[in-house]
Amino acid sequence: MTPSADGALILFAEMPEADGRDISIEQRALPDGAGVRRYVHHGDVAALLEACRGVDAILTDYVPFTAEVLAALGARPMISVAGTGFDSVDIAAAARLGIPVAAVGEYCTEEVADHTLALLLALNRRLLEYHQQVQVAHDFRWNLVRGLRRLSGQTLGLVGFGRIGQAVARRAQGFGLVVVAHDPVIDPALASARGVRLLPLDELYASADIVSLHCNLGPQSRGMLDRAAFACMRRRPLLLNVARGGLVDEAALVEALDAGALAGAGLDVLATDSPDLARHPLAGRPDVLLTPHVAFYSDTAMTELARISAGNIAAWLEGRPDDVFRWVNRVEGRS
Repeated sequence: MTPSADGALILFAEMPEADGRDISIEQRALPDGAGVRRYVHHGDVAALLEACRGVDAILTDYVPFTAEVLAALGARPMISVAGTGFDSVDIAAAARLGIPVAAVGEYCTEEVADHTLALLLALNRRLLEYHQQVQVAHDFRWNLVRGLRRLSGQTLGLVGFGRIGQAVARRAQGFGLVVVAHDPVIDPALASARGVRLLPLDELYASADIVSLHCNLGPQSRGMLDRAAFACMRRRPLLLNVARGGLVDEAALVEALDAGALAGAGLDVLATDSPDLARHPLAGRPDVLLTPHVAFYSDTAMTELARISAGNIAAWLEGRPDDVFRWVNRVEGRS
């Protein structure tokens, strides 16, 4: 049976960067009388399991709930992931163990789409080079950076055409870009209605002037941008990634940039969220624009994220499973 909301205990399991943050929005969304336990994960699995002991639900960001961790939980608490991505939880293991998992279906579509276009425009207009020229070299001449391409008429290839991909397409079309996409689960009629043509992945790579990633990270997509993928890119495109760093083989990306196979890259995510930027091969390059996994961020988005992720727990505890925003693994017969 679903635990009673009255007296339920909820664990906030978060990574170190969230330590000490204000959780008042989440607390207002939780049921009256629910208790909260806080835990910051520093990699100690035993400490994580101890923190999970006796809880009815877990609200987490990127804490890794592996198959081994899930199997050792003992009880079967509901897990609410504070994000649209849920690769931090082994969903297959959760399904086998009967652990319900929810995520936030949407909270930052507008922000991520805006950030994608910001990266695209900055790279296409070579703003990194202009910034270096003016602010560092103190040289105020228009003709030192050459070879700029007019954006209108270029082809933007979207890998993933869900909410965010569609929001990017709307913005890009306003700049005169031709938009194509690859998404095996999207109805071609829906794409066509949005003025977008669906293509096989290799054709998208071959025809795009800009490749932008908007897909989930999973076993099939991890490292999908590898040497073979870059070899398919015929038009020396820009690469944009505001999705997950694990989608890109970073060594292959460095090779492609060094070889001139790509014109540049705009990356909001890297393979790890705690990169050693002093040694990272993609940091400090004039052809790479890096932002610190911030595409999702605005004050409005963060309020929505907190409210929805805690609201998912409240709906579960109060026996309203249909009110959960997005089920990743819905366990039937528990409500």
